[in-house]
Amino acid sequence: MASGKSATRPSVRHPSHNHPLRGYKAQVEDEIICSGCDLDLIGAAFKCTKSECGYFLHKSCFDLPREIRHKSHPDHPLILLYSPQNNHSTYTCDACGEYGSGFTYNCSICQYDIHVGCVSMPETMKHDEHSHPLALIYSAPCPKDHIFTCDVCDETMPHNLWLYYCQKCDYGAHLHSCVAEEEEKPKKGGRGGEGGSGGNGAKGGRSSANSELAAMLKAQREMEQMQIALHLEMQRAKIDKKSRKHILKMI
Repeated sequence: MASGKSATRPSVRHPSHNHPLRGYKAQVEDEIICSGCDLDLIGAAFKCTKSECGYFLHKSCFDLPREIRHKSHPDHPLILLYSPQNNHSTYTCDACGEYGSGFTYNCSICQYDIHVGCVSMPETMKHDEHSHPLALIYSAPCPKDHIFTCDVCDETMPHNLWLYYCQKCDYGAHLHSCVAEEEEKPKKGGRGGEGGSGGNGAKGGRSSANSELAAMLKAQREMEQMQIALHLEMQRAKIDKKSRKHILKMI
């Protein structure tokens, strides 16, 4: 666990939580999940001052603006909510199609929700398997009666979700799983910039950021899989209960 004289650090308040928070340096071995974005928490963070309360926030989640404008939803501002609307335990992100249970940027008029991580995705990204930069677009680049397939995993992509796309080559990939995770893979031949893609400091920084994002998204998907498994288990329990009642009535 992180060390330091936490008792002497000044506390701060955040509208997402009832208790004061204090600065914290999270380590990989802590295995903490951010209460804001539901992703692995590493580095600069805030933790609840109450020892029995496991509320943590990335510093970046703590500093999120309360209202933003985003190109994906130009007609209305998006408001930061600290929990899903209408007392729901989860929401579905309209960018990547995956579940979320923490912070969301929301348009209440359109019932539009975006993960705070998806909102900050870069407008362009380099992929090892394609020679051109991929641009972030907010729907499939084809008519709704056509099918668009991810060029990395060959899965059909929902028309309304975001993707990274090269218009020149008609090449597209899923927002997270097929772009960010590819950036996480080690390059053949070690570090360096051999090959057609070239190498420079800017590219190295971008790859590092994408690797961190990939790790965060992996943690999010694992949590979502746990939520789905729990839901299925609850459904099985309900079915078993109904079956027992039916058997008792027949006795």
